[in-house]
Amino acid sequence: MLKKNIIANFFGKLWPSLLGLFLVPVYLKYLGVEAYGLIGFFVSLQGLISFLDLGLSTTANREVAMGKRFIDRQEKTRNVIRTLEIIYGLVSVGIALGFFFASDWLAREWINTVELKSDVVRLSVIIFGITLALRWPVALYGGVLQGSEKQVLYNGLYVGIATLRSLGAALVVSFVSPTVTTYLLWQFFVAILELIIMFAAAWRIMRTASRHDPKVDFSVLGALWSFSVSVGINSLIAALIKQLDRVLISKLLTLPQLGYYTTAYAVYSALPLIASSFASAAFPRFAALISENNDLELANIYHKTTQFISFLISPISAILTFFSYDLLLIWTRSSDIARSTAPILSILAFAALFNSMMQIPFALQLAAGITWISLWNNVVNLAVLGPFMYFLIDRYEVAGAGITWGLFNLIYYLTVPQIMHRYILPGEKCRWYFQDTFFFVILGFLPFAIIYTVGYSSLWMLLFEILLGGAFYLLIIMFLYPSIRFSVFALLSKTSFAHLFQQKGSGS
Repeated sequence: MLKKNIIANFFGKLWPSLLGLFLVPVYLKYLGVEAYGLIGFFVSLQGLISFLDLGLSTTANREVAMGKRFIDRQEKTRNVIRTLEIIYGLVSVGIALGFFFASDWLAREWINTVELKSDVVRLSVIIFGITLALRWPVALYGGVLQGSEKQVLYNGLYVGIATLRSLGAALVVSFVSPTVTTYLLWQFFVAILELIIMFAAAWRIMRTASRHDPKVDFSVLGALWSFSVSVGINSLIAALIKQLDRVLISKLLTLPQLGYYTTAYAVYSALPLIASSFASAAFPRFAALISENNDLELANIYHKTTQFISFLISPISAILTFFSYDLLLIWTRSSDIARSTAPILSILAFAALFNSMMQIPFALQLAAGITWISLWNNVVNLAVLGPFMYFLIDRYEVAGAGITWGLFNLIYYLTVPQIMHRYILPGEKCRWYFQDTFFFVILGFLPFAIIYTVGYSSLWMLLFEILLGGAFYLLIIMFLYPSIRFSVFALLSKTSFAHLFQQKGSGS
């Protein structure tokens, strides 16, 4: 089942991400860079208030995954999910009301517009708040589907809804009305549909476990509260760190500058999304193997998933780091956007590499119920990098945010595994650093650094040299890593790269 879930998560993350990237030039053309910056600000607000989840979606995922292994826990699991629905419903109401009452202040005091009128921004804030409230419980139902290892179903629904949301928005701003309010109204419509579909899918799975109706019982949350609160606090600090850049840019700079940064960030965020598809598939399996004390298989899956993430992300990060301007010019067809966005993208692409490789260790920590490592890491980084980011943005504008992200992710990569492997899979640290990650970084960046140094005469020559560098990288990795070589051969023979994860203990 793991191999199917990895494939489902991979394409479930990849398709919406690629679709979103493909449509960015459409949004820039019809909405303008200022309106697109406002959308980026809303996305940052959504991430910033994600702490209100309080770790409950992760708790639901873990509880359902462990409940599958123990039949006597299934009735309790259903009661947990029904009780969590009440909590999510109350939070949703609070979100909608909060955005309604804060809309005027955000429109007039926080957001620095150039051409957009404050009344349009205020209405946009209200529509966004209601949409976010409708989407809030979806995380719970997604946790149920993922914990049940029904990730093929989950990603099928996710891809369908994301396609409707993104492609539909592009169509309405292109042919109906090129305004940010039209864009947001379409998001509102899709949010209603998404909530209905995810609710039905989650409870269809949960109802198969018992004939009794689930009931609201807050007492069942007592044993889960410590884990949930720890994850929730960690999520709060992580949200502050992840969204602080765009929040500060929206305050210190203008919406057009935020639009340039949001364009670069859209590319940057695609890389960790690819990595998180592996982490999402591995999380319930990690939890199950930890409960069974099966360290041998746990280590096997841990290393192979990390290796495949490093294998995929390293060359992509290198290409975006060295050739950001040329790729942005091809993508947006605007020299102004490419020139303003390229330096930011180069820095963010390098940061995304380390963030992506840390997805699996983070999933392993959560599966083991160890939350304090990431919590303390985030506390320290927020205390240090928060003021540092403010200083750099104030001095170097949007590039300052990118520099801070690069430092944060590099420190994250260098420190957290050092601590984690003292408690989980001791003895595997050096293998993770050198065989699973660092070696891929060196081989991934080397050919493209040479191409960048030598130079190129045209965009077509650049694309040819990138393909040549990618082929060199692929051949070297296939020679050195039997598991990845097996996967590539499986792809060429029209099977699936997921056969990689069927090999137990083979190769590097």
